[in-house]
Amino acid sequence: MPELPDLEILKEALQSRILARKIQSARALRPGIMKTTSPSLDELIGRAFIGVTRRGKYLIFSLGPALHLVVHLMLAGRFVLCKSGTQITKATGLQITFPDGEDLRLIENGSIKLVKVHVVTDPLEVSGIPSAGVEPLSPEFTVQVLSKMAHGRRCHAKKLLTDQHAIAGIGSAYADEILFAARMSPVRYVNTLSGDELERLHDSTVNVLSEAIKEIRSRIGDSLFTDDIRDFLKVYRRTGEPCPVCGAKIAEIRYANTRTYYCPVCQAGGK
Repeated sequence: MPELPDLEILKEALQSRILARKIQSARALRPGIMKTTSPSLDELIGRAFIGVTRRGKYLIFSLGPALHLVVHLMLAGRFVLCKSGTQITKATGLQITFPDGEDLRLIENGSIKLVKVHVVTDPLEVSGIPSAGVEPLSPEFTVQVLSKMAHGRRCHAKKLLTDQHAIAGIGSAYADEILFAARMSPVRYVNTLSGDELERLHDSTVNVLSEAIKEIRSRIGDSLFTDDIRDFLKVYRRTGEPCPVCGAKIAEIRYANTRTYYCPVCQAGGK
């Protein structure tokens, strides 16, 4: 699933390519992709994109003060720009055509289709946006705010980091990296963290996300970002590989449909 660093770079790439471009046509090729009916998708026709922003894991395409296209890419959603004559595949859920013969398409590979598209007069009409927690790279995300989240809360550290109602935009992959950088067990209960540990977790959150954005940006140049770039991460999907700090083998926890990657020595006292 695209997370905050991936979505920030995608936002930048889309801003440089679609702003001020008038829409000739817009259609949903998979009816289930649309989660709203009014305003209709036809309302986009003749309008131009004036802004692309991000809130949590949502991308917000603004076409005016009272018209917005809001997209959640879920697990496998991707945007591509292509010639309008390019064959439309079964993976294509949304097609937006510009007068110059180019399309912006939203594609989703795989048999399970989860991408969500909303057309709204106000992004706050999309339930996941007003309920989203603090943005971890904003000035509002302070050690004090993190301490209040953790106080009296009996949940694992990874659960807190990935709770979109608490902290917006972090998923499983970057939560693992943040906890590795903080030298903290993913199953540590947050209500047991000391002041120093909370400060370390806060700083690791900001640093890991910021460095990931810089790394991805340096790799893609001016191309449209369409895939998650994560081979630079230190523990994510590195089960059995040596820890870059201590050399111990990276371990993996499987629970339900999630996997957690960590260093037993650096983060869990050898457990």
